[in-house]
Amino acid sequence: MMRTKRNNFYRRWREAENAGRRTAWWRLARRAGPAAVTAAAALLLWGGLGFHTACLRRETAALTAWCETPENAAAYAQSEADRARAAALQADQAQLEQLWTLLDSYPDPTGMVLAALEDAQAGVHVQLHGYDAASGTLTFSAVLPQVVDIPAYVRRLEGSGLFAQVAYGGYETGADGYTLQLDCVLAAPESGAKEAAP
Repeated sequence: MMRTKRNNFYRRWREAENAGRRTAWWRLARRAGPAAVTAAAALLLWGGLGFHTACLRRETAALTAWCETPENAAAYAQSEADRARAAALQADQAQLEQLWTLLDSYPDPTGMVLAALEDAQAGVHVQLHGYDAASGTLTFSAVLPQVVDIPAYVRRLEGSGLFAQVAYGGYETGADGYTLQLDCVLAAPESGAKEAAP
């Protein structure tokens, strides 16, 4: 007795269809897989950066709030005031150094100058009243025995090379003689040496 072989074409068609679908999905996965992994990594990185930025913003806001507290604001104001005072002290120190440099350029107004003032005229008595270090102006009075000695004394001071400028404002008569008030600007050593040279 012959057996009839039954062919199930529908089942074969479904198997072939399923196999084709699996192959298509596999090809799609192979093509889209790297892109999907890259997109997932980018999303993960973007999320991490966003979280880090949010944390930094919170820390910045907390630090700003801490700096704006009354205690810290007062400390900052005190620091700025100290900085301003330090700058002022530095400026004063620089000005003082310039003043000392200027003073070093003038002769000593005590010993040498006093001796030169008294040696310029016989019988004169000199009394120092003040010295302006910034301008080099020496204020003093000279008592002379005779009124005719005043012009000669002034000319000797002008020609001594000790002063860059000699100014006098008249004289007064007293029991000791004639008192002459003078305001003389001391010459720097270089200019004094030139004027004293023949």
